[in-house]
Amino acid sequence: MTPAQRKAKGRHRAERSTRSSRRAAASVGAAAKGSALVATALLTAGLQALPASASAVSAEAQAATGTLAPAVLEAASPQTAVQALAPAALAPRSANIRVTLVTLQTKDKTAADLAKIDVAAAKAAVTGSDQYWRSVSAGKMTIGIEKTVLGFKTSVSSGAEFSTIMNTVQKELGWTGGTDRVLVLFIPRTDVVVYGSGGNLGAGWASGPTSGRILLPITSNFTGPVMAHEFGHVFGLGHANSLQCTNGRMDVSRLSTGLKDTACTSRAYGGTTDLMGISQWAKPYLNAALLDYSGFGRGDELRTVTPGASATYNLTAWAGTAARRALKFTDAGGETYYVQLRLPVGFDSSTAVNGNRGVEILKADDSASESLLIPPSTKPYSGWYITNAAWQAGQTFTTWSGTKVKVNSISSTGASVTVTGPGLSYQGTVTEDFSVLDEKAAASNLGDPLAAGISGLRDGGKARAYQRGSVHWTEATDAHVTRGAIRGAWARAGAQNGALRYPTTDEVGGLRDSGVRQLFQGGSIYWTPTTGAQILRGAVRNLWLNYGAQDGYVRYPTTGEVASVRGGVVQNFQRGTIFWHPTYGAHRTIGAIRGLHVRYGAERGFIGYPTAEEVHTNGGAYQNYERGTITWSGSGTYFIFGGIRNAWLSRGAQGGVLGWPTSGQYSTPDGSVAQNFQGGRIYWKNGVVRVVTF
Repeated sequence: MTPAQRKAKGRHRAERSTRSSRRAAASVGAAAKGSALVATALLTAGLQALPASASAVSAEAQAATGTLAPAVLEAASPQTAVQALAPAALAPRSANIRVTLVTLQTKDKTAADLAKIDVAAAKAAVTGSDQYWRSVSAGKMTIGIEKTVLGFKTSVSSGAEFSTIMNTVQKELGWTGGTDRVLVLFIPRTDVVVYGSGGNLGAGWASGPTSGRILLPITSNFTGPVMAHEFGHVFGLGHANSLQCTNGRMDVSRLSTGLKDTACTSRAYGGTTDLMGISQWAKPYLNAALLDYSGFGRGDELRTVTPGASATYNLTAWAGTAARRALKFTDAGGETYYVQLRLPVGFDSSTAVNGNRGVEILKADDSASESLLIPPSTKPYSGWYITNAAWQAGQTFTTWSGTKVKVNSISSTGASVTVTGPGLSYQGTVTEDFSVLDEKAAASNLGDPLAAGISGLRDGGKARAYQRGSVHWTEATDAHVTRGAIRGAWARAGAQNGALRYPTTDEVGGLRDSGVRQLFQGGSIYWTPTTGAQILRGAVRNLWLNYGAQDGYVRYPTTGEVASVRGGVVQNFQRGTIFWHPTYGAHRTIGAIRGLHVRYGAERGFIGYPTAEEVHTNGGAYQNYERGTITWSGSGTYFIFGGIRNAWLSRGAQGGVLGWPTSGQYSTPDGSVAQNFQGGRIYWKNGVVRVVTF
């Protein structure tokens, strides 16, 4: 960290990044004494604040009290993916991004405040973002200012929620968005409010693969990197994280419930040598895992190798331009790893220094849109920036399933590494009788076998890997093929040793929106080009099936199950969310009622979990929650709770003289709390309720 960055730490609060218990909160998620972090906001499809044109949300970190997991945009067909267990990647694309750049004079700020926004610096940040993404994408993505609006007077306050500012200004401007268009707003304030929490350096969302909106505070040394980072989200990329293990474990596999070793977590933004990690005053080059996922580059940057007998390879600077300058391999455990060399050249000039100069090893995180850096020491480090991200000469990394990567030497221009692996195999006893599996592979056009078949698996199972997938067999399930993105999701969930156990069908295509499904003993995996491969199981899956599965209102899942507070589970879908709690069971939230629930913090907020399904009656709808009821009618969507709710219920609720609520609860001058209804008003003060009817 430079002296200027250290000084800046005192002026910037830390991003509050609340990650699911599946990847327990890393230390960068704490609301500490200021940092160089950019705060980004998680928005899920269906939120009331989203415009009607918003089709999907980029993978964003949760900020403040955000609760719902991001949708994962994956586009590699399970029928066509060649690397059987490689992370599904976004489709190659190109775009000329047209930016509308706006500086705002909010209603609470003066012209003098507005003048603190350096317009030249704001324009330079757009130019810098163009230079960065033009380089990373090999010219496929360009960014330019189409229109500049200076000093636009808006009716919204600079301290309003970021989504309120974005939506209000978009409407006032008449900005319609659309493909390849991004709205960039600057407010005359030193931070951005995200879910009620200030101290954030920026926020934004994506409404398509190359469109979205970005909100930034007064220009500073962070403006350029933060803006470029946000454009990464617009392009469908998540964050650069790092593996952190309190026991110092070198690598760890994944189960459906999280990392296999509970001492290990994914440290949010821990890949600090990357643009998509923690914000800083530089823009380090996008790492190999995210580049591979993004579909950017020329396509020749990575050399794909197969671990087996020892083989030595040469690496050149990752921020350089040479072909085949980094390695990619899928090892015996089914995970794909990337080996790249960080040298102080190009975009890495100021960051690939000291312990961050050398060989980096990465793989995909829980979401394929995010990367997981594996440093030489995975033990927790203090501060915000990692100082020893790279492996040095003489060090050897070993994957959890046995592949070894030894760093032989590092020079000013390159490095030599040796890869030695057991090959693509499965734990068990090698046998010779795999004719049933081979016949199934031949019928499914999987190509030649990659390794000897393995028996002695769980429940007496057998397995064999082939060029385009694998076949697993048990007496109870028969032989079935797994491949592509669905196979990758199954492998990350522990394959046959995880909660899903063995496949009971092959893939079934032809579903709505080009969807594909595969059934397993413990659940299902559904894939579409826009949602990727997502796992469904248990009570959440049963409720989803009861509502018509992918043909029902909520459509396809956009995330897997995410463990939440008080023993509950959350899973997001294209048009809703299903919650499960051990006391209340599984319940669905949709539409405006879901939107209000999310704004109040969803299951982590005061309202808590839904305790029943949505009920339609008397021209409206309501849904009960742990601490109250959310109602929807022609008068709007409102939360009613406590003594006011009890009085409303005792007078017939929406079917009584009061009818539906027409406001939320609010304070009155005499210290009472009141709520308006179609037929009257209820007052509450010190436990005493007074009802006035019209």
